[in-house]
Amino acid sequence: SSGINAEYGAASCWWLSLQHDWKDGFEHDEKVWVSAHHSSHKTCHSYLTSSGPTDDNFTSKLVSGSEMEVSHMESKTFTRFIAPVLSCKLSPKNNPVSVDITSSGGLGAVTDGKDVLVFEGPSGNIRRTLTGHVADVGCVKFFPSNKVLLTGGGDMCVKIWSVEDGSCPVTLTGHTRAVTTLGMIGLGRHVVSGSLDGTIKTWVCGTQQCLSTISPQAGAINHVQIINNEQGTEDSALLLSVTEKGLLSVHDTAQGSGVVCTYQHSEELTACTSVNLNTLVAGSISGEIVTLDMRNPSQLLSSYKRSNYAISSIVRDNNRIWCSQRDGECYTINSDVTRDTGLLQCDTTLSGGDCDAILCLVAKSGVITTSSRDRMVRRYEM
Repeated sequence: SSGINAEYGAASCWWLSLQHDWKDGFEHDEKVWVSAHHSSHKTCHSYLTSSGPTDDNFTSKLVSGSEMEVSHMESKTFTRFIAPVLSCKLSPKNNPVSVDITSSGGLGAVTDGKDVLVFEGPSGNIRRTLTGHVADVGCVKFFPSNKVLLTGGGDMCVKIWSVEDGSCPVTLTGHTRAVTTLGMIGLGRHVVSGSLDGTIKTWVCGTQQCLSTISPQAGAINHVQIINNEQGTEDSALLLSVTEKGLLSVHDTAQGSGVVCTYQHSEELTACTSVNLNTLVAGSISGEIVTLDMRNPSQLLSSYKRSNYAISSIVRDNNRIWCSQRDGECYTINSDVTRDTGLLQCDTTLSGGDCDAILCLVAKSGVITTSSRDRMVRRYEM
């Protein structure tokens, strides 16, 4: 498998790419292209058919109609390519900036300008439209109950919706610029919002009060994540955030939102998640993915880079870390990075998009959903 060691920097990396519509190509008995890439080696190109490769540079195995395993012999690089089981254009004119699915994947929600479309996950059929924001919606997130939805938008508001009847009983106000990211603590009695105004607010849903405001003083808040969401409670949660000026920080709500750790990157950080209570992953505007230990954040565990396109999403699902980029790439990196190994590996890539920017990726219980600049929402099943 491909990867890089932190000692040698982010350039030492092999990775494979496959024609985006390879599944359709095989169904029509057509050849599809495959390539092996490395920043300091000549790219190796070849073709595959449903019965195998056309030369000895690659090996391939069609595992199912939606799954293909490919290996590059010279670099010993292996990648599993997954084709979407559903591709649908839910909005005819607006880019789906944010998407989320319920824990079972049965329902989804996607932005549509000022509205939010609630759709059936397996079929893509629109169930209802949520209307109430007065500016474009930028982020959506289901509550753990799967019956309530949280949204944030350019109108500086955070709204709570009933998915069952479309009502909006709660609107939270206090940000002074667009809401860019949302988080949920525990079962959702408290929610978190980040904004272009550079603040992170924790809200009490029942009273609609702002419990605390964190101001990292590092530009716009690009993403927030609850690190210990499974174990955390409303009174004790670790808030991970990344900002426009490259600051990664962790705050503890049990200590009055006190700072637990910080890491300063050389450029804007655009996405983040936690592997466990200690290991954090963040992505940058230039496509670099870094991992670090919260106990010693000044020394990176590893760094991985495919291209110069911005990382749009990093999410954890079971033992997988899914990453998406603005060049249309979606792939996994391993989640067991330590300072001893310093190694990030990629073994699974999602097909379907033809170089269109991935705007958002969400993964829950083996169901992955993406939204992209071609206005398509795609569903994958592992």
